[in-house]
Amino acid sequence: MWPLVVEIALISIAVYLAIAMVLIAWPTPAPSAAPGTATRELDSLVAGGELAEPAAPRHFAARDGAIRLYRVYPGTGSDVLVFLHGSSSDGRYLARLANALVALTGLTVVTPDMRGHGSEPGRRGDIEAVDRQEQDIADLIAVLRTQNSSGRFLLGGHSIGAGLAIRDAAGQEKPKPDGMVLIAPYIHRRSPAARPNSGGWATPFVPRFAGIEMLQRFGIHIFDGLPVLRFAVPPAARDGIETPLYSWRLFASVTPRPDWRDDIRRIDCPVLVLAAERDSIFRSEGYRTIFEPLARATVEVIPAIDHFQLVTSEEGPPRVARWLKEAVR
Repeated sequence: MWPLVVEIALISIAVYLAIAMVLIAWPTPAPSAAPGTATRELDSLVAGGELAEPAAPRHFAARDGAIRLYRVYPGTGSDVLVFLHGSSSDGRYLARLANALVALTGLTVVTPDMRGHGSEPGRRGDIEAVDRQEQDIADLIAVLRTQNSSGRFLLGGHSIGAGLAIRDAAGQEKPKPDGMVLIAPYIHRRSPAARPNSGGWATPFVPRFAGIEMLQRFGIHIFDGLPVLRFAVPPAARDGIETPLYSWRLFASVTPRPDWRDDIRRIDCPVLVLAAERDSIFRSEGYRTIFEPLARATVEVIPAIDHFQLVTSEEGPPRVARWLKEAVR
């Protein structure tokens, strides 16, 4: 009897693993020939010259010895906002937003390039370990503390960068932020703010996603570095250092955990969520439901702008300044 049971179990495991391997090897979808709404909006934003000149790059040494790039927009006080960029890009496009926040709030705004991105990515489109982004944030804050940024520490981001901010605030690394500024945050593909394929901006390789996660149940991680997601980066945003493909590891490292509701509940500071009425990537009204469990969360939807205009609109920075004065002690 027992040999038969063992044989059936081994056959079942072999079939399971074979299915996982087939899914991983499944052909990836071809890029769309027609750009979606979000892609056209980003193309227009970059080509239109609305972005400011970024600050000069600086560098810090992370705990694993990697040299990481960041930019600083100095304020007049001791408070610092570490603000994270969105998918496929790097911190350069945040310069206009950073300058406006400095002028209105006195904050020093710091925009690091997340690992896997920018001109010094390490592994473009990939990362060594899922928790490395959070470690980098903690290491950067330690460096900033030595440079007299001894006041309040605020954390924020745009789009998937705001997703990483949520992940970091809910994780194990310290210090924890005194406040958070989340602009059109990525939450989860099944959250109330989600649109199918992020409105055409992101194309997931669904079979490969499934196959990799099947193997992970057996502790097999050798395929975690394969690309599983493609972004529809428009021509105007292609300068040779864009990151159009994400591995499973990179995507996991910059997004809230699968139990995203628990990540939200773990945030223990005032939160400002700014969304765009015409966001074609996320459903802005969904943020009210997502952040309802947080008593100190404020959700504001800015009318007549889209997802990418959130970082250039003159509406956003005054809202941050008002919230900072009223909500963050």
